[in-house]
Amino acid sequence: MSGNFEEARSAYKVAYPKSPFFETWVPKDKFLSAEFDALGNFAIGREDDGIYGIALGANPKIPSDWKSFSMESRGISQLPSEFKAVVEWDCYWAPTTVGPIVAPALATDEEIEVFLKAHAPDSSVFPGNSEILQWVEVRDQGALVAIAALCRWESGRVVISSVATDSQMRGRGFGKALMVKCLDAGSQYDEKYLSLGVRHQNESAQRLYASTGFRLMHNFTYCERR
Repeated sequence: MSGNFEEARSAYKVAYPKSPFFETWVPKDKFLSAEFDALGNFAIGREDDGIYGIALGANPKIPSDWKSFSMESRGISQLPSEFKAVVEWDCYWAPTTVGPIVAPALATDEEIEVFLKAHAPDSSVFPGNSEILQWVEVRDQGALVAIAALCRWESGRVVISSVATDSQMRGRGFGKALMVKCLDAGSQYDEKYLSLGVRHQNESAQRLYASTGFRLMHNFTYCERR
C-alpha cells in the first residue's frame, strides 16, 4: 500500500507504458492511496464524496471501504458479492494534432443545450459547467450538426465530453470531422493528447474514435455497493 502519488504513477507507467490513463483520471490533490503488484493489478483510491476506487488488472484487490469504483472488466469475475455491476464504459486517448485554428463554436448556450438534449441526453456536461474550455462544432449549410466540449478536468488534463451528432445526419462524416477539430483544438491548449470516456455498448462511437486515431486505455465496469 502506498500513499505516495508519484510512486503510484510511476508504477502505472511501468505496467501500462502506452497509456496516459493515470495522469488523466487520477487527480493528484484527490489521490488517497494505491496498492499494486508486478502483474499490473492496481487498487487506486481517490476522494470523491467519500472514496471512489479504480481497480485495474485481472485480479485487483477491492478494499472494504470503497463505496463505488470502476473495475477493469477483465477482472469482473473477482467482484466481491457486496458489490453489483452497473454499467460498462471505455476510456480512450489520442495525440493532438496541429491543424487550422479552431475558433469557439458559433452556437449559443441555448442552442447547444437543446441540441444535446435531443441527440445526446446523457451528456456529462452542458453549457454553464465550469470545466468547459471551449465548445467545438461542425456546421453543414449553416446548421449545427455536431458538437463536443473540451474540458479542463480535475487532473488538469483536457478531456473531450458531451460528443453529439445530429441523429438524422449520422454516417455522413460529421462525427469524424468533429473529432479531427477537437484534436486540433487540443493542441491550442498545449496538450499532447486528449482523453474521453464512452459507454461500452456504444459501438458506433467506438468505431468513430478508432477511425480518428483514438486508442483504448481500459474497458471498465462501474460498480456500486449493494
